[in-house]
Order: sequence, then C-alpha cells, then structure tokens
Amino acid sequence: MAAEHERAARGRVVVGVLVSLVLVAPATWADDPAPAIAQPAGAERDPSAASPAPAPEPSSASPGPAAAPPAVPWSGSAWTADPIGAVVNATDLTLRMYGDTGFAIRDNADQPWPASPNANAYAPGVWNSFFAPRLDLFGSADVGRLAFLTEIMFEAEDNQIGIDLERLQLTYLFANWLRVRAGRTHLAWGYYNDTYHHGNIFELTTSRPFSVNFEDSFGIILSHNVGAGLDGTIDLGRVGSLRYDVDVGNGRGADITAVDQQFSDKNGKEFNVRLRWMPVYGLIVGINAMRDVVPSLAVTGAPTRPRTEELVGGAHVVYTEHHVLVDVEAFAMHHNPDGLASTDIVGGFEEMGYSIGAFTPYERVEYVRLPEADVVYQYAPGSAEALLVGHAAIYDGVRDFADARVGLKWLPVPELAMKLEAERLTRDGQHQEIATVKAAFGF
Repeated sequence: MAAEHERAARGRVVVGVLVSLVLVAPATWADDPAPAIAQPAGAERDPSAASPAPAPEPSSASPGPAAAPPAVPWSGSAWTADPIGAVVNATDLTLRMYGDTGFAIRDNADQPWPASPNANAYAPGVWNSFFAPRLDLFGSADVGRLAFLTEIMFEAEDNQIGIDLERLQLTYLFANWLRVRAGRTHLAWGYYNDTYHHGNIFELTTSRPFSVNFEDSFGIILSHNVGAGLDGTIDLGRVGSLRYDVDVGNGRGADITAVDQQFSDKNGKEFNVRLRWMPVYGLIVGINAMRDVVPSLAVTGAPTRPRTEELVGGAHVVYTEHHVLVDVEAFAMHHNPDGLASTDIVGGFEEMGYSIGAFTPYERVEYVRLPEADVVYQYAPGSAEALLVGHAAIYDGVRDFADARVGLKWLPVPELAMKLEAERLTRDGQHQEIATVKAAFGF
C-alpha cells in the first residue's frame, strides 16, 4: 500500500510538471520550429496565399542573434519555495508535439529481400496497412544566451512502442560568430540531416533519404552526435557570409544501429567539420569532412567484425527562395577495416519542390553505389551485426541501390500536412513499389 501511495505521489509530480510546461507561453528560439507561424522553406511572405506552410525546422546548429538579452537572475527564495515556479518564471518554456498517421500499400512481388523487424515491410506479396508509428515531444527553453532543447520519441518497431531520447542539447551563444553546444544533437552534415529532425510535417517527402536516415533505419551517414561542438557565422560583406560547424563526439558504436549516449565503445572520437558559403540569401554551398572509427563487434556464433576506420567527405548545394526548394547532396565514404581490404561507398540525392499556395508538388531521386561486401553497412545473415539486431541489412549483396519518389504535399492549415506519394525502391534488379498517404501534424 505504501508503494502505491509513493507511485501516486510521483505521478502527481510528473503531471504537475507537464501541465506547467504546456501552460507556459510559447518561446521564440532558433531551434523551435513554431509551425503555427512559419513560412515554407524558401517561400516569400505572400498575403494572397491561401494557407502558409510550415518551414523545415531550423538547423540545430544555427547561431542565434548576436546580441542576446541578459539572463534573468535566479531568486534564492523563489527557488527554495517553489522550484517549478522558479524555472517557469526565469525561462521561456515550450512543449510541442509532432506525429503522423496514414495508409500505405507495398508491392513486394519482385523483391525477395531479407526480413526486417516490421513483418510486412519486405515480405513477399502485396501488403497494405494503416500506421500511426510515432509521437515526438519537443521541448525548448532559453534564458538569455543559454538555450536548451530536447526531443523524446515514442516510436513503433515490430508493432511495439519504444521510447528514445533523440536530442538533448544545451547551447550558449557568445556572439554571432561563436556558439558552443553539447549533448545529443544532430550531426552538422550536409543540409538535410540537421535541418529536418523528427517531425515529418516539415519534410517534403514521407520519409528521410536512406543515406542520411537515422541509425536504426539503415542510415549510412552518422546522424546523431553525442558530444560537443562549435558553430558560427562570419559576415563577408558583398560576397555574403561564411558559416562553420565543428563536431566532436562518440561517433558510431560497435552496434551501428544504436547511439552511444552514456558510455562510448571506444576512446577515439568522431570529428566532423562543415563549411558553408552563403553568397546570397537562400543559397547555400557547403562541404563536409569527417573521420570516425567503428569499433570491432564480437557476437557468439559469428565471425568478429574488425575495427574499421571511416573517412567521409561530402558536398551540398541548396536553394530555398521564391517558393522553390532545391537540395542536392553527395558523399564519398572510405572504410579501412583491420586485416581486410579497403572499401568505398559513394552516393547522393536531389530533392526539388515548388510551392503553389498551400500545395507543393515534389520529387526526390537517391542513388548509392556499394562495394561487393562492405564490412560495416552490408552485414549479411549470420554476421555479428545481423545476429545482434535480428536481421540483415537492406544493402546486403547489393551494388546499386536507388530510391525514386514523386508526391504532393498540401497544408490545409499550418499545423497539418497531407502527403500523397508514389515510390520505387530498387536493389540491383529487384524493386519494390510503395504508395503512401500520410497526415503529419504539429501542435
């Protein structure tokens, strides 16, 4: 009985905290998507538009204004008397929620692919299913130059809901040319990876490109960084501005589908640099360079995967003005596994959309060229990674991997995006066709 009373008391405290968060007035902060007031990426403010669309979430590495207001001092008496009230009074707290639901038809007749945790994703035949796979809780707060954000994701895998802490980020703004960040963030890679986060309402398509997908969804480029970083923007006068980002963190763990966010599997750290030139408003030309080491992986019943050095270079060109979104990104990856021959992976994608009022027709084409057997990302049935996660990689035995999709995004209100999409996914000579209608929302 005492334990029940203790649990009930803890429950009342948690409910009280959530209520306090929800009732606080929304904050204006660089990393807060604010879908109710945002314009579409690259769209000019058009008073004749029937329904303004929400923009993509701003990059988690975007520096804030150069002159931030001074922090509100803490009141000792208020803290001791009412800690929750003190936090509310001294900060701007915002809690937002994102999610999506829809219906998909998959024609798997021509692709005997390896199984995945989701039963009908790659099983033979034609499958249809409704889905409601995720709920994203996005919280943010700021006190003067200090800002905080977090994303807690409730996400389905194999029809079971799991909870992931997707982002936990603390930043301090010294000046427009220097901001320091720490925690679990999105790696400053290309444009897509840290512009779009876990709220699908901001993306044009129904899902991310495979090359920059998340670690547990067959992503090739490292998506999340647990560590620290610097970023800033330097004004170059008539020739625009220069933006830099530097990341250092845990990088890939031995299980490449997970994120080392408490203990690292290695002492060596991932190091990433991104440079961007922005000659005119809305145009971005950028390059990346990253080094990481994927630790060895030993699982009973499988050969040990060797320690592998990973070197990655990338480039991107983006335009987001006059109702146009164009994103072109490419990468080259080199693996040096201990005791084995080196391998290379190259790939990229282009995505284009044009907003006509509340409607945005779009298309995206992605291509990845893989070696005959990459020890990290082409793990086969019976390999150490496959035994650990319960399935082989969708890249196993594949040389040419391609994904092409066309669709229409409609925003009847800023908080709701309706998407209709047709997709063809190809692995060498095998292919899969998918038709999806999705409602993505943010409040």
